Amino acid sequence: MDFWRNEWDAVADTSEVTESEQSNIKEVKIVVSSEVTGRAKTWSYPYDDDNFYEIPTYKLLLIGMIGYQRIIHIYNVLRFGVTRKTATSPPYVCGLADKQRHIIKQWIPTYKVHSAASNEIGAWQVYGNFLIHDGPDNPLQECYATVGCIEIFGGPQGFDRFNDDIIIFSGIQGGTRSEQLVRIGKSGKLVIEYEKADRPPLVSFIS
Repeated sequence: MDFWRNEWDAVADTSEVTESEQSNIKEVKIVVSSEVTGRAKTWSYPYDDDNFYEIPTYKLLLIGMIGYQRIIHIYNVLRFGVTRKTATSPPYVCGLADKQRHIIKQWIPTYKVHSAASNEIGAWQVYGNFLIHDGPDNPLQECYATVGCIEIFGGPQGFDRFNDDIIIFSGIQGGTRSEQLVRIGKSGKLVIEYEKADRPPLVSFIS
């Protein structure tokens, strides 16, 4: 599989959120921190070299308002991964290390995790092929891979809980859960900030 190809383009919903609906959706902020919280087991994706690698896990803050109270939910995530450009290339660590801010582009309801088995479907598009989607329930036992996507873990249903929190913070009303996620993705009210982080070295996994 060519992992740089946007496989969801053919099914993306391009309809717009109305101005009145946009004004009723509250801003929700995602902050991907530079704070290391643990370690995870991974492999070189999409070209597996039959080795396992260790990557750090990081703290993610989901920030919103409920009434007049500012609420912060904390998640653990994969931020960096290991990849190879071709089947014969050496592995290297990839991911977004620089400080940056983006408005989430859309919710992709049909997205499925490529590197492991997952029942939590869907992804948020940060830009291009950089997404936010489901990750391992236990990062030292379940071996997921990433080429720079943010993978939410803490399961079971860690990514589903993350999305439920986004819905609550947004204050969105009406429609199904799936419709609400799509509307939030179109609203321009879901933003993500990356703190600057040192790109970790390539390290073999030792159990």
